[in-house]
Amino acid sequence: MVEMYVLLVVNKKRTCNEENKSVPVVPAHLRADVLEVLNQRGYDADGNKIS
Repeated sequence: MVEMYVLLVVNKKRTCNEENKSVPVVPAHLRADVLEVLNQRGYDADGNKIS
């Protein structure tokens, strides 16, 4: 499930940023794990590439 949500965030269909109201937020029980994988891959909570 974590990998699925990571892909959804990267493709701008979900977010881990609770302040972003333009797309649905990743479920709370998975959010920390999804955010950790995003950070490892060089993405922020909204799925934007970190330079």
